[in-house]
Amino acid sequence: PLVDRRSSVSLLKWTPSVRRNTNSDLPTPCTTRQVSFSGSTNTVVVTNTQPRTEPISLATLDKDCFIIPVHSLDRFLPAGVPLPTPSPTTTSAERTATSPGPLSVLEVADPKLCVLAHLMSPLEPIDPLLESPLAHPLFKQRTAASELLTEVQQTNTALSGMLLANMERNAEFPFISYYVINTQQNDPALFYSNLRSASLSKFEPRVLRYTAAHTLDLYCEVAAICRPPLRDVSAVKRSHTPTTGYIISVYKVFEGDDGERFERNWLYWTGARMLYRYLPRAAGLRRIALHKSVSSRGDKMYLLVCECAHLLQDLTAAALLVPALRARLCGYTGLYRPIQAF
Repeated sequence: PLVDRRSSVSLLKWTPSVRRNTNSDLPTPCTTRQVSFSGSTNTVVVTNTQPRTEPISLATLDKDCFIIPVHSLDRFLPAGVPLPTPSPTTTSAERTATSPGPLSVLEVADPKLCVLAHLMSPLEPIDPLLESPLAHPLFKQRTAASELLTEVQQTNTALSGMLLANMERNAEFPFISYYVINTQQNDPALFYSNLRSASLSKFEPRVLRYTAAHTLDLYCEVAAICRPPLRDVSAVKRSHTPTTGYIISVYKVFEGDDGERFERNWLYWTGARMLYRYLPRAAGLRRIALHKSVSSRGDKMYLLVCECAHLLQDLTAAALLVPALRARLCGYTGLYRPIQAF
């Protein structure tokens, strides 16, 4: 069956907001991996010990930074981190270079993006007694998911998309489809509805002779930790290399439990802090992004996507970190690699 989590797509509100970037006073990662998350979100924060003479932009950033939308700042700015209060008469470039305290702030335009994630559980035979021992349900599922991604690409309704395959056996979500949508060019609610209908048709149990649970949700990016050089998040294919890998965590919170105090501690319960501190430099960390489902009713879903450019070159670090994240008994964590993208 297709799991419909009642995303309330008709009630989605895409309020215009300014998006900022924050870069904290984070030292260059060293062997001890002692990192302080004293950076604000929604702005780019850089160290004030060495003032810069040129205006700072996303293209010239040379330090790790937080990026958080303004409308999410009060809930996802890490607890205990104050925002600098620059003079309202200064420009954003001046605020970046001269703001007092350990943080510097840079405002950037909101890219107006939305994410749809399609989580697929393993295929199960409708009639196990009649299933051939030579059957390969995982291959069938991969083929169907790949065809669905190609169909979405041909409609030109998504800026980009990718199909991720789990690298472990007996995974709870062997495949995840990830789409980036421009909310000014396409209606996210309509995209959700069309993809849901296409999924029902593509994974029709009477045709495949297998059934699976499919969870589709619309998400907005509420916080991210980025490492320069910063890339366009909507161009996932251009950022891929043969060794690109993802560590993805999925969390589900009961309705009403997504309070401000809970969300301001997202670095801890999502495992983002652990990933940032203990992933080796050789893994090529690019960004750690937290997505929250936009449904106004029902349970809330959180998706933590950690992208590493060279993760597949040496999986030793992931082999140690993933079990440590799972040991917290919080959410689901898996190791994924992209097998198709546009």
